[in-house]
Amino acid sequence: MNNYHFRIELRTDKKNKNGSSTLLMYANINGVKKYYSLRSYIKNPNHWNPEKQEVSVRADNWHEINNKIKNYLNKAGNFALNADHEGSKINIDEFDLLMRNSSVDRKCIVDFVENYLVEYGNKYRIGTIRNYKSELNKLNKYREKVSFTDLSPLFWAGYCSYLKSGGRNQNTVEKTFRTLKTFIHQAIEHGVIKENPLIKVKVKRIEGRMVYLTLEELNKLEQVYKGILTQYQKTILQYFLFACYTGLRYQDIKELKGIHIIENTRIEKTMQKNGRRVTVELSDRAKALLPVIEIKTAPVFRVYSNQPTNRELKELAKLAEITKNVSFHVARHTFATITLELSNDIAAVQQLCGHSKIQTTLIYAKVLESQKKSAIEKWNTA
Repeated sequence: MNNYHFRIELRTDKKNKNGSSTLLMYANINGVKKYYSLRSYIKNPNHWNPEKQEVSVRADNWHEINNKIKNYLNKAGNFALNADHEGSKINIDEFDLLMRNSSVDRKCIVDFVENYLVEYGNKYRIGTIRNYKSELNKLNKYREKVSFTDLSPLFWAGYCSYLKSGGRNQNTVEKTFRTLKTFIHQAIEHGVIKENPLIKVKVKRIEGRMVYLTLEELNKLEQVYKGILTQYQKTILQYFLFACYTGLRYQDIKELKGIHIIENTRIEKTMQKNGRRVTVELSDRAKALLPVIEIKTAPVFRVYSNQPTNRELKELAKLAEITKNVSFHVARHTFATITLELSNDIAAVQQLCGHSKIQTTLIYAKVLESQKKSAIEKWNTA
């Protein structure tokens, strides 16, 4: 005999963007715990009755949702009863297939990946999930309800043209392609499709020229910061300069709280992108940019969203008479390059930046070497 238990739960620990909560079916089969999204949502938690396992008539689409609840519980229960009747152990893979087919159109890329994240999202970092959702949004804007069977070299050619016409550069397009391949491999693993329809498509990454600021250019921005600016401009330049002196990425600056500032001398924080914990000693320049921290659990800086931040940084660069294309990620390149130039200690820069591989840090060494060669070549044309 199998041991099993099924019930519907309302996920209140994580809200959707519109404030609603998702209904999930919890399954415990012979000690194996699983959750399956019903893809049904409730805005008011008071409309859910866990004892009766039903939604109140006051909820939107209550009749449709309650029918779906019965359908899920009946399918799960009948599957388990059939296994008991046959005297066999419940096959979890077959049960997964049954319940996933109940919840989503598995051929639809967006539906499949969203359901996949509900099932397996806890094994991914927040940055990875954010990237997956961003790519799904882009795909949906290009064409709704794209299925895995729609994918072909011709489809990719059209999607690639769409991305580039929207201003995405080659490396952004390459990143989109890599993520799409990840979705395809997940679908193959779960038996949705048998082979990669884009296997013959190759998308190359271009090694671009790294943009970073020199100490002289940082000094110019410092002068602009000390001058007359709007509060909006001053706030953006403040956290950008702080990133230049600490190497923190945009998301890490955004998540930086008083509890991460230790004795006003260093930052101790887990990096959002790779989960590595770093300790960054604060230089005098960085300390001077820290606001007064009154609430340890509150954000250190008021950080605006990425696009307006980058838009304003370009205007601030013009004020400082800097001709480079300045975006927020330039701050991290600036920190790594100048720190390596001043210290000549690549291992220290690796630790400060939280790079998991020394090869990533070596990129900055190559930049400096190229800079030296360029300086010598100028003698030949002088």
